[in-house]
Amino acid sequence: MPTPEHTRLLTAAARSILRPLGCVQKGRSRTWLDDQGWWVGVVEFQPSAWDRGSYLNVGACWLWEEKDYLSFDVGGRVAGFERFTDAVSFASVAQALAKQAAAEVLALRDRFPTPGHVRTLMSRHPNPGIREHIHAGITAGLAGAYDEGRRHLALAATETHPAPWVDVLKQRCAELMPLLQPDGGFEAEIGAIVTRTRRALGLPEWRSSPLIPPG
Repeated sequence: MPTPEHTRLLTAAARSILRPLGCVQKGRSRTWLDDQGWWVGVVEFQPSAWDRGSYLNVGACWLWEEKDYLSFDVGGRVAGFERFTDAVSFASVAQALAKQAAAEVLALRDRFPTPGHVRTLMSRHPNPGIREHIHAGITAGLAGAYDEGRRHLALAATETHPAPWVDVLKQRCAELMPLLQPDGGFEAEIGAIVTRTRRALGLPEWRSSPLIPPG
């Protein structure tokens, strides 16, 4: 089945604008990834089920939650639906969307150079849920703030939602809690989780510890 014209134009725009930044297309999809080791930037030229064109979603996916799917842990929709009418006009639209995506990618890199910047963000969250507490607990633990890390993981473990994924996260909290102490192996365990998540997502092996920012 031939690639639709609007998808071809989006891919061409992304190749010319996102690829020079180091972003990589996920297979032949309309998703591009900005690999930062312990997190990955996600650019999605999201299609519509009702019309030809694209939304634009850009965000960061933390890799210390073991999973085989991409998520927008920070970020999300940054541009509404742009409808395809003809190739000439949509080529300009695709370029504009790719440029907007590039600006968002660079802003995320500036915003989250280290896990400590996620810790700051999570500590200011107005209504934290189980995932926010886990992110806060992990980043506190990576900073050596073990009491703070245990407090957040304990709060995450109080979640009462009956969904199976909640039980999985609560079990992860129970496994991490004993490691939150000097020489407890916490950073090594988080590094191992990130490595497993990278493999599950098909990301390449990181050249050093995935918790070390790229340079």
